[in-house]
Amino acid sequence: MIWEEGANGSNVRYLSGFYMPPTWIGGSLVLVGRDHDPVLVTSAVAHGEPMHSNIQTTWLRDVRAVGLDYAEVIAAVADLAAAWQPKRRIGVAGFDRLPYALRTGLVAALEDHRLVDDGGLMQRQRTIKSPAEISLLRRLGRITAAGMEAAMATVAPGATESEVAAAAHSGCMAAGAEQMTFGCFVGAGKRGALKNIAPRPDRRITDNDLVVIDLGCKLGGYQSDMSRNVVAGRPATDIASMIETCQRALAAGKAMIRPGVADRDIVAAMRECIGAAGFGQWDWSICHGYGLDLVETPTFAASEPTIIEAGMCFYIEPMIIPPQIGAICIEDMIVVTDDGFENMTPVSVEAW
Repeated sequence: MIWEEGANGSNVRYLSGFYMPPTWIGGSLVLVGRDHDPVLVTSAVAHGEPMHSNIQTTWLRDVRAVGLDYAEVIAAVADLAAAWQPKRRIGVAGFDRLPYALRTGLVAALEDHRLVDDGGLMQRQRTIKSPAEISLLRRLGRITAAGMEAAMATVAPGATESEVAAAAHSGCMAAGAEQMTFGCFVGAGKRGALKNIAPRPDRRITDNDLVVIDLGCKLGGYQSDMSRNVVAGRPATDIASMIETCQRALAAGKAMIRPGVADRDIVAAMRECIGAAGFGQWDWSICHGYGLDLVETPTFAASEPTIIEAGMCFYIEPMIIPPQIGAICIEDMIVVTDDGFENMTPVSVEAW
């Protein structure tokens, strides 16, 4: 059993295809039985009208629209439990995130059963991508790369940050994106050190500015994230050294990617390279998994290492961010293969 609302509906979409926009009212519950077809119970059908709800996005045949009152959701689940006669325990993905009123109501209505946390089953299922998912992610990578190439080509003295971002949006949408994720962050010069910042229409790129571009879009609900630098001219010596170090760090991290490696060792390889070049104090290098959410497992937490497996997907992102200069950041979308990895965003890392 999975219950989610629009702002966090990735498990529902994974199991049913149903897309609830983040601003949607209501929520959805998916029931998956060992011997029964899945059922979608949703209070997110706006006004009860399919035309306003995206309900056409689900591939499930049994869809039960209910009102916003949790009592209607609970009654629908109780009816299904009576018909299915499940075993005593019912696993709930995200059990600790169930709204209190819904949780207590389900416990009371399903008094002959015990609701238990799924123990991370959904998370593990989503961590290893299927061949179909990887095929979609490959398309998403090409779309994202098209947007990045359009943005990079727009960087020039006199262009505004907003014009660079507009090129990214246009490139992604023209290539087939369903929507932008967080849009396109663009920062020129020192402003780039803020990194995740909205572009400004009044900020014009000047000669030899260091520009950082970070963009993300969606396809089938799956999310991309990619970063590159462009210098509008020739970089100062220190900036050139940082960019070249970031490129080497990216290569060092990628050289570690293969099944059997601890995720934290990939980040460590990047940081060792940056530290050896003397830029360790400005090193913010990270990696993190992706999929239907922008951040998924593996998490690359130093305190809780995960062993890399084929089918895992993550962003690799070496960063050197001195606040007096700006941001040097290269980010690629990676899929782990049986003997290494595939880079889904093979755009040049050359910055000038």
